[in-house]
Amino acid sequence: MARLAATLARLAWLLACIGALLTSYRDHASPLWEVEEGLYWAMMVLSFPASLLATAGFVLVGAGLRLFGLALPGPSIAEMTATWFLFLVVGYGQWFVGLPWLLKRQKRHRTDIES
Repeated sequence: MARLAATLARLAWLLACIGALLTSYRDHASPLWEVEEGLYWAMMVLSFPASLLATAGFVLVGAGLRLFGLALPGPSIAEMTATWFLFLVVGYGQWFVGLPWLLKRQKRHRTDIES
């Protein structure tokens, strides 16, 4: 039963992420930077708190590029998709790899203490 719940949670999370991306692709009424910002905030919420690390990475990369007179790419569909994918990987790793590992480790540690 727990395995089914985990699979359904993973599926719901992935569908929410894909829905956020597809919604941003359909939104042509707004300027692209506004669409990208909306997608960014949706993925920030879905991948929180690991999304804070991804954002810090963007800030550091942007600051590093500025040292050489370069900048992160401007708003585009390709850049928006790459950003979405980064948040997808970070969030998936957090929720469906890291968290289960921590829970198993905590359970194993608790079992070792009790015996």
